[in-house]
Amino acid sequence: MKKNMSPIAALMAFVACWGYFSPVHAQWSGREDVLREVEKLFGDPPGMVRLDPRDRVWVDKTKKRVVVDGYIALRDGALEMLACLVGTKEHESIVATFCKAQTVHAALLAVGAEQGKPVQWEPFSPPTGSEIQISALWFGANGEKKHIDVRQWLRVIGTKDEILKPNWVFAGSILWEDPDTGDKLYQAEGGDLVCVSNFSTATLDIPLESSQVNSGLMFASFSERIPPLRTPVRLVLQVVSKENATNSSTNPESAQGNADSTATQASPPAKINAPAEDNQSTGESPTTTVPKDLKSPA
Repeated sequence: MKKNMSPIAALMAFVACWGYFSPVHAQWSGREDVLREVEKLFGDPPGMVRLDPRDRVWVDKTKKRVVVDGYIALRDGALEMLACLVGTKEHESIVATFCKAQTVHAALLAVGAEQGKPVQWEPFSPPTGSEIQISALWFGANGEKKHIDVRQWLRVIGTKDEILKPNWVFAGSILWEDPDTGDKLYQAEGGDLVCVSNFSTATLDIPLESSQVNSGLMFASFSERIPPLRTPVRLVLQVVSKENATNSSTNPESAQGNADSTATQASPPAKINAPAEDNQSTGESPTTTVPKDLKSPA
């Protein structure tokens, strides 16, 4: 690796060494129409660098911020993930992202996040790593910009409106090497990008004990706060400074500015309604507005 290579270029080369670069990510097959909608709505975020031309991941080293694009995959149900990779765990994740998990890992390193350790069992030890606050940006049915701290999408099962309180941590998953071939596999590529149930394979996990057993799942989707299915969304992963870590875990509204600053559009949004057959069992109209108490101040 060249000595004068920039940190971002070095990380791109590092990801390439993991052997994932290919013309097309095969697992995106069948979602090309959604990808086109995402590309149509979201341009390059101002002042950010795209980490790879195939993955929709950008970095801002100055603001310690990573942007990842995807779409709404689930609005109604128990959850193991907030965000998975397209073509993996959409049946238990609100958002599916058009990227590789290891690209997000490299992006977080590029903006200065510190990788910790995945969850440990027997005895339980929570995942560790830099604290990451996540917000989401999307456009409503009439083209209006909407944003929210994604913890507002996660309702604690058995409660009416209790939500996830802590932010995520950059646990970093596991890089497994096949002893026979020497091939390396970043294990979050199975879909475990941003988890709300603890997985030792998670790139981002929550720093508390949360079962992955179906009968013991801790979180469900807060359906009335989530956009319609197939809505393109932009996730903003903000590294929280150690000085602000305590306050951020109880202040979901503080993510407003993070989403706003990434809102460049590739083209004006048309109506973004999910097909009627895709509205699952919510029984509501194909357009959803954020509750008044969650709207950002003008």
